[in-house]
Amino acid sequence: MEKITQMLENTLLPISEKIAGNKSLQAVSRGFMRILPVTMIGSMFYLIANFPIPAWTNWLASSGLAAYVLIAYNVSIGLLALYTVFSIAYAYSEDSGEGFSIAVIALISFLVITPFVTSEEGIMSYQFDWLSSKGIFVALITAIIVAKISVFIIKNGWTIKMPEGVPPFVTQSFTSLVPGFVSVVLFTAITYIFSLTSYGNVHEFVFQMLQTPLYALGGSLWGYLIATVLIQLLWWFGIHGFNVVMSVMMPIFLGIDMARLAGETTNPIGMSLMTVVGQSTLACCIVMIFFCKSKQLKQIGKIATPAALFNIGEPIVFGVPNVLNPYMFIPTVILVPVVTNLFFYFGFVSGIVTPLSGAQVSMQVPVILYGLVQGNWMVAIWQALAIPLAVCMFLPFYKMYDKTLLAKESNDQE
Repeated sequence: MEKITQMLENTLLPISEKIAGNKSLQAVSRGFMRILPVTMIGSMFYLIANFPIPAWTNWLASSGLAAYVLIAYNVSIGLLALYTVFSIAYAYSEDSGEGFSIAVIALISFLVITPFVTSEEGIMSYQFDWLSSKGIFVALITAIIVAKISVFIIKNGWTIKMPEGVPPFVTQSFTSLVPGFVSVVLFTAITYIFSLTSYGNVHEFVFQMLQTPLYALGGSLWGYLIATVLIQLLWWFGIHGFNVVMSVMMPIFLGIDMARLAGETTNPIGMSLMTVVGQSTLACCIVMIFFCKSKQLKQIGKIATPAALFNIGEPIVFGVPNVLNPYMFIPTVILVPVVTNLFFYFGFVSGIVTPLSGAQVSMQVPVILYGLVQGNWMVAIWQALAIPLAVCMFLPFYKMYDKTLLAKESNDQE
């Protein structure tokens, strides 16, 4: 086990450190985390409009309120690319002191390369297609390019300098003028170049050449399971696995969820699948409290239970500890995450469990209640069934570890 641990340390730790230290990936991760309230607000209004009670949906439709309830969904998830480009650009450049201005420049640049339609009356308008999850990768790329260009220009002092005595807010406005002009000219040129190609615009190019293949790869069962195992493996080393892996995978998973919410796919994989599988922490507490005899594990089980009810696992990760614990490697990294995710996946694809809508619900919503918040009582039942399943898988490994702790406690008392 020590040889395997050493090999994994030598292989994975340098990679995870590079990812964790990469400013662009960290900006993507922080940017998406900051707009999660947007997706949750939109998801909640979608659930209100489509709550699976015919009497409720019929009343909304007959009263004419359904259209008004869906306004919040349309202006949140329907405009997700706009929030994405602003949030990621701001996350990348906030240390420069010009984060807000650069985020606005990124938003303008994104709208420059986004095609619009002109009516017979000469009125120009944008369609929701490229402003929603379909345009999320162009938004991501635009945000990083604009932020990098702007930060580089500002760092090198290639900005308009104002004389002393000018109010700071006026000075800041002129500081962002040069990077703004450079970015908009660049993206205008990109728009013109792509108008000469068979794709017509950069959105169509990115969607066909990058977004669709990535969705196929990240949206596959194997791609999802690999991401899940990598998250747990990094946690086993004491590294926040979710932050590292999701900086790469969140755009893919969130895009699939939004497509499912819009009725464009039935693929159950996505962020909503990852958040619904939250039984492991609670199962660990049940095992420690009711099946372990050592004082250490019983005490940790009691202390960690309140947090575990809200799917917060750090007290267990660092209290048991799971970190670099050979007894916990197989159940926490491989066995439980793979089996529980397959349990939910096949429940959805088989039709036994009503599939998740794609609506975003916070990871901190307790299990069972999570399914009810989704308006899906079958998910609540499936979550309840997953708890004893996880307990059974954890039990033999915790018993082995508990035995060694009991022996140590007995020796300490002698």
